Amino acid sequence: MRIVHLAETMEMGGAEKLISLLCRWQRQQGHEVRVHCLYRLGPLGEALRKDGFEVVLYDASGIGGRAGNVYRQLNRWKPDVVHCHNATAAIIGSIPSRNAGVKNIVVTRHGIVAPPYLLRREVKFAFASRWCNWIVAVCEQARSNLMDAPFAARDKVVRIYNAAHIRNGGAPTPPTKSGFTLLHVGRLAPVKDQDTLLKGFALAKSTVPDLHLWIVGGGPLQSKLVALSREIGVRDSVTFFGEQADVSPFLTAADLFVLSSLSEGVPVSLLEALASGLPAVVTEVGGMAEIARLSNATLTVPPSDPSALASAVEKMATSRDRLPQLRKNARECYAANFTLERMGSEYMALYSRTGSKSAWN
Repeated sequence: MRIVHLAETMEMGGAEKLISLLCRWQRQQGHEVRVHCLYRLGPLGEALRKDGFEVVLYDASGIGGRAGNVYRQLNRWKPDVVHCHNATAAIIGSIPSRNAGVKNIVVTRHGIVAPPYLLRREVKFAFASRWCNWIVAVCEQARSNLMDAPFAARDKVVRIYNAAHIRNGGAPTPPTKSGFTLLHVGRLAPVKDQDTLLKGFALAKSTVPDLHLWIVGGGPLQSKLVALSREIGVRDSVTFFGEQADVSPFLTAADLFVLSSLSEGVPVSLLEALASGLPAVVTEVGGMAEIARLSNATLTVPPSDPSALASAVEKMATSRDRLPQLRKNARECYAANFTLERMGSEYMALYSRTGSKSAWN
């Protein structure tokens, strides 16, 4: 099967990591796979090129220019499937894909798409989705939200859980830890709310003195967060590692995974934690509450609540005898729900189901 993944960018992010994983898995299954980037190539796009994938970066300006590029590229290669990732890719690429003769067009909305909806954007997406065969939500909450969105094409919405894949060895080892170490992986940006993470950590550390926090990720808030850690007196117990291409050594070494996000779909970093057998404390937003119910290894707390986060961390840190069972639960949940093989197989099955789900048929 010939497959094109159409994305805004292949910068370092959860959706982009999933595209990269899916491309590699699909090629291993014998399919021809290409990636088309509408705006920027990014490190993940460069890595795919180094691994022999054709990654196309569009150089046109404006929606019309990029849509024209989509049509010309697809009309030349004649793929069987175009898989759009997120709303912009579908808005720009769905009609040109159909006009180029693509029989199956799939769009995945990688976020939670929660109300209040951005009406103008969702109306554009609703129009574009009429040329798609399937709209994929990454969790049940996202599926429900998409069904309720303005002018939704409800008969096309399906749910496919995200996946994660952990590398085996070959990556640098983080510094040797001491005490009970928390790990946070995410872009240092407002939506991840690392302010609450640091404040909750400071509160928990007053009760559990041997707590340490590793923060893996880069972003515009790094200097502000470093300053905050110093201001609240925990700078010596917090290590900022910056952006890392491979987080597996950190996952293997840490004791507890923590996410303080204000909004999430199904974060790949949390799935990687489960795959590594790492219990978690996360905010009850998006698909993370679903994962908590499935895993029996994750505590949820309200967003923007340092005290609640601190209490959950303290509960985990003072019940260390329970960690082996929680690790086992995490790995079993990953194996049952979030493997790359499961996600890849479900997408391939969807690619084969053209049915009569599009305006074109």
